[in-house]
Order: sequence, then C-alpha cells, then structure tokens
Amino acid sequence: MLKKLDWYIIKTFLGPFFFIFSVLFFIFIVQFAWQQMEKFVGKGLEWYTITELLFWLGINVIQLVLPLTILLGSIMTMGGFGERYELAAMKASGISLTRILAPLFTLVALMSVGLYFFGDKVMPYSQQKARTMYFNILQTKPTVSMKEGVFIETVPGFQMKINKVSGENSEKLEDVFVHQNAPFGENTMTIIAKKGNLAPDKNDNHYLKMELFDGIAYTDNIKNKNFDQRKRQENQYTKFDTLNYYIDITDILNSGKDEDPGNSYKYLDGKGLRHLIDSLNTDYKKYYKDLKTNMFNQNYFYSIKVKDIDTVKTNMIFDLKERNRQEQDQVLNQAVQMVNRDQENMTFSEQEIVNREKLYSKVNIHYQRNFSYAVTCIIFFLIGSSLGAIVKKGGIGMPVVISIIIFVIYFILNFSAENMSKNGKLDPTFAAWAANIIALPFSILFSYKANQDSGLFDISIYVDPIVKYFNKFKKTNKNEEHSRYQ
Repeated sequence: MLKKLDWYIIKTFLGPFFFIFSVLFFIFIVQFAWQQMEKFVGKGLEWYTITELLFWLGINVIQLVLPLTILLGSIMTMGGFGERYELAAMKASGISLTRILAPLFTLVALMSVGLYFFGDKVMPYSQQKARTMYFNILQTKPTVSMKEGVFIETVPGFQMKINKVSGENSEKLEDVFVHQNAPFGENTMTIIAKKGNLAPDKNDNHYLKMELFDGIAYTDNIKNKNFDQRKRQENQYTKFDTLNYYIDITDILNSGKDEDPGNSYKYLDGKGLRHLIDSLNTDYKKYYKDLKTNMFNQNYFYSIKVKDIDTVKTNMIFDLKERNRQEQDQVLNQAVQMVNRDQENMTFSEQEIVNREKLYSKVNIHYQRNFSYAVTCIIFFLIGSSLGAIVKKGGIGMPVVISIIIFVIYFILNFSAENMSKNGKLDPTFAAWAANIIALPFSILFSYKANQDSGLFDISIYVDPIVKYFNKFKKTNKNEEHSRYQ
C-alpha cells in the first residue's frame, strides 16, 4: 500500500518526466520529419495527409524517447531531492535508499511493460497504416517516389530520369528519359521526350499511362540475330509528336503484401514474428540441406564417371591435337560453359544463403527489440536514480552530462551490434541484447555506490588510496635515513 511519501515521490517524478518526454518526442519527431519531408513536399499532397503519414511513420521514436526520458527524469528527481536536502532527511528518518526508490521502480517497471506492448501491438499497426497510406498515394500520385534529375529504378524493368515534375498532382513531366531493360538477347527501347504526362490508367490502376510529346524512340532489334547481323543493322528510331506508353507497376503495389517476408515482418506482432522466425529457420535448414545433397550427388556423379573411363579411351577422347580446329573449339567451349555454369550456380547459392541469413537476423532482432528496450528502461532507471542520489549540492550538471554520454554510447553499441548481425558477424539474439549486457554492470555499480553514499564523482576517492600506498614507501625511506645518522 502506497504511503503519502510514496505518492509525493511519484508526483515529483512525473513532473519532469512529462516535460522531458514532450521535449524529446518533439525533437525526435521534427528530426524524422525533416529527413522525410523532401519525399512528400511539393508532390501535390495535402498538408494533413503529409502530417498523418509522418505521424504513423515516426511514432516508433517512442522506443528511443522513453528510455532516455526515464534516465534524465530519474536524475532530475533524485538530484532535486538531494539539492533540497529532502533525501538526507529521508535517510535520517531511517528510510533506506532502496525503500525510497521502490515506488519509482514499480512505476518504471509498469512503463517498461507498457513499452513492450507498444512495440508488440501499436508499432505494427502504425507501420501498417503508413504502408496503406503510402500505396494509396502511390496509386493516385505515382510521381511521389520520383526525384527530379536523378536516375530511378522504382519500376522493375525500367530506368527513368525526369528533370522537372510539376502540376497539381505532379503529373506534368519535362525532359523525360525512359529506358526499358530486357533480358539478354531481347529487344530494347529507349525513349527521349521534351514533355509528358504521367497518371494511373483509368481502366486498370496496376498500370501507369505515360503520355509523351515531341520525342524520339530508339529501338534495338537484336532478338534471334547473331553477332554479325546485330553489328550490320542500322540504328532504328522513330520521331513522334505523341506517344502513349504503359508501365506495369504491379510489383510496386504488391511489394508490401504480408506474404512477402522481406517487407512484412514490421507489420507483425510477437506471435506472428515467432511463427515467421520458425518458418525462416525451417526453410533455411531445408535449403542448406538440399544444397549440400545436390553438391554431393554432383561430385559423386563426376567421380564415378571418371573412374569408369579407362586411360586409353581418355587419351582418345581428350587428345585435342588429333582433332580439327572446329572440334577443338567445340570441346573447349563446352568445357568453359560447364565451368561457368557451375561458378554461376555456386555464386547464386552463396548469395541466396547470405540473403536468407540477413532476413533471419533482421526478423529476429526486430522480435528481440521489444523485450530489450523494455529492459533498457529499468537499467536506465537504476543508472539515473543512482547518479541523482549521489549528487551533492550544485553538482547535478555532471550526472546529466554523464547520462547523455551513456545514452549515446548505448545506442551506438546497439546499432553497431545490429549491423554486425545483419552482416553475419554476430548472433542476432546476442546483438539485440549486447548493449543491455554491457550497461547492466554499470547500473549495478552505480546502485552500489549510491547505497553506500559514495561520492562517485569525487576524484579524491580514487586518487587517495593510490597516494596513501606510495606514502608508505616515503615514510620507510625517512626512517631508514634517520637511523643511519644515529
């Protein structure tokens, strides 16, 4: 049951807590909005649409703001008690520091649980809302994802460059360059136009209708033609006043669907993430097992074939000197093709393994983050309250500086471990908890110092034992010199 003192401590804590949280949330949101603003401003979007989209995208900063708020709020609260000699009065009344911090610890524990459910339920919902809004915008205003004067590959199979975009819905284009990519050996086309319009097709929103004016269309008809035929053909181009060109954007619209794990894990709660992790782990093991089996069977097949071929036949088959030039080239080309094929297969398999490991690491870290950030709140409270309790009169500035340094180092370690995990250099579970593991001993040390009423920032505490140790030798030398003269 909470006593009046407990309510007083909680009320004193909540004041600076809400103030610090509001300030930090505003700073983080403004910073995020500033980074994202160029993607949406000037693209014909209403201000309230931009505001709502940025809100849903930026609400995840709460996971960063809350731990820092708890760190600074606990320092300010306990430091204020020390400045006003209230902490000394409580201790003089026989109340231990542990008992004083008990109501705040309970409150912070509830906040950490709330932060976990926020990351587990609210953040997936916010990301889902942001994704839905973005793709609705993309269907009506396809140029939102385009930057002026920059080659873009937003649409699969196409490279585009637009020097200027204007109009109420950003539909008017100037100085347009479009290149249609194609598989090797297929026809390609490049279009250059002075002006154009870009808008969703009225009959099918999976297509963009690009209406181009005053331009030239270059085609390269190389399909089913050998090298000599390609070399001899003239450049084929067509001048046009108006050209209607349709671009398939189905892949863009479907890129965020839930069945695609590369884009969907951010929209899943804890249960969905656990299921996805198990699925990825199972698929990875099956893929790796099948790959090893295929490689073994292939090598076994080659080894058996080599054993079956006797020396005489081998000499007859592979004695290229007895073959004419055309047969020699044919044998060598087949050998080179087989080697290249095997190399391509190995490269593809290696890259596939790397991609699967990166995806597994990202999903696992995202799942573990909800737990680790919740624990971070408690660790930061122990650090902040201990630093605040150690503060002497007029010395609150140093603990605040120390706490900010701790926060910066913590998140540098956090994101560094995350990048190392994505590169396959660190286990994802350990990467998610690495910063907490490093910060925990410091929280225990600071708590011990605070309970012992030790001056953590008093340099003499660390220097005096060293000076005292060397003074022993100094006294010994003086006594020896005195005895020598007697």
